[in-house]
Amino acid sequence: MDRDVFTVLVVCQGNVNRSALGAVLLERWAHWYLPKRAAEHVRVTSAGLGAPVGSTMGRRAKVIAEALGADGSRHRAAQITEGHIRVADLVLVSSSRQRNSVLALVPGALTRTFTIREAGRVAAAMPEWPAPRSLAELRARVLAIADSRVAGDRGDDDIVDPQGKDDEAYRQMAREEVPPLAELAGALFGMPRAEIAAYREAVATAQYVFPPADATAPVRTQGRQG
Repeated sequence: MDRDVFTVLVVCQGNVNRSALGAVLLERWAHWYLPKRAAEHVRVTSAGLGAPVGSTMGRRAKVIAEALGADGSRHRAAQITEGHIRVADLVLVSSSRQRNSVLALVPGALTRTFTIREAGRVAAAMPEWPAPRSLAELRARVLAIADSRVAGDRGDDDIVDPQGKDDEAYRQMAREEVPPLAELAGALFGMPRAEIAAYREAVATAQYVFPPADATAPVRTQGRQG
């Protein structure tokens, strides 16, 4: 690992919807909530276990990202490698099966690999910390989350894979993914509780209007601007 960079790796199957959305949100939140000096050394990446390499973010995931204040226009799908996992300080996956797949590649990543929903559950029970001021503090918080795992936890860890499904599946993806990511951003980056609650409410009530495949539509953004 590069000790001068804190790296988050977000993983799903195709790296065009779930992990793409997670990565752009975490990247945005790191720059919103962390002190500038710390944010400059945080890198958020994403990859897929079976990625269509070079593909852009799915158009409906991109609408959701933009509605939440993030920019998915530069995203390009990448295939996961052992190297991605080995350099990551934190690995977030979209399902229990994907966690097993990641650990089959790099068993030593166990203490820093979580499903998004598992990490969110644990983070929600952590103390409300201010934003960390160093990478050492960030790494300590990942260890604290790992230490607070509940052995045998059978929580519902999977986020729906919306690929090939209707618009409602994408809304469900957002409802399942964004709240735990926001809880994690609270524990890692210092996102205030009020803003975590605002994101939870935003995805619970949103009725995203998705453009057809050959069109784009303006979106209204939710969250801090900057």
